[in-house]
Amino acid sequence: MLSLRRFATIAALALLGSTASAQTGPMLTPSAFIEAPGHVGLDILGMTIGKEPNYLSYSESGRIHERTRIDGPLVRLYYVPSERAEFGVEFNTQTYAIKDPRYNKTISDWGDATLRAKLGLKKGEVGASPAVATQFEVTLPNTSFGNGLGPNTIRLSAALLVGYKTEKLTVAGSGGLAIQDEPLRAHEQRDFASLSGSIAYKVAQSFEVFVDAGGYFGDGVPGAISKREGRGGLQYQHSLFGKDTRFYVAARRGLVDFQGDWGVVAGLTTHLRSGVTP
Repeated sequence: MLSLRRFATIAALALLGSTASAQTGPMLTPSAFIEAPGHVGLDILGMTIGKEPNYLSYSESGRIHERTRIDGPLVRLYYVPSERAEFGVEFNTQTYAIKDPRYNKTISDWGDATLRAKLGLKKGEVGASPAVATQFEVTLPNTSFGNGLGPNTIRLSAALLVGYKTEKLTVAGSGGLAIQDEPLRAHEQRDFASLSGSIAYKVAQSFEVFVDAGGYFGDGVPGAISKREGRGGLQYQHSLFGKDTRFYVAARRGLVDFQGDWGVVAGLTTHLRSGVTP
């Protein structure tokens, strides 16, 4: 069970404010801007990364068993009930480790589920003023611990979000606290500083390029590491079944040990229902 101290810390950070957009598309850094009330959005994506070590093999014998990891389809659904709030749910339907040397075969399991709540402090204006928001999220344990695909622990984070945009340029930043239970020691946790930032630029009417980097900073252990990665890619905006949709593809690069090296993220973000500005 969560300690009272941990709950109070996270709750206090989450209640610092009340506008944010869901962590949509390929971005590590959430947007601090919010869609109009009534908006319902959907993400469908997949991710892969090579040479990710199996943390169980390392913790047991010190050996590095590298495998290619595939996650997806990953589904995110998010809803904007008001100008100052947004809620989202994310579920990774499957996680695969291709030809894991620990088992000499490909293994898989259900992925984790994540719940997000975002609250706005300041509504930004395009080309005039930045948006400021907070985000709170909890990842629920689901992926199997026994094969090293996931820690099967609760993971929490709370962050302050800042964003600024013009007609072509969008800049976003995020900073906060992340807490992860250790999978190999009972009643122990790891606390990390969480930092990320992104820049996106519209190079044509329907095309946007972006770079994004971030992750956790602090002392980690196998199964609860200070993961960090960088991403860079392209987004294409087009109508799909009459709905405003963005298709994207990006390269991933792990920046620390146990993150893996190169990978890809690809998918789409669409509006199931457009919001209405009051």
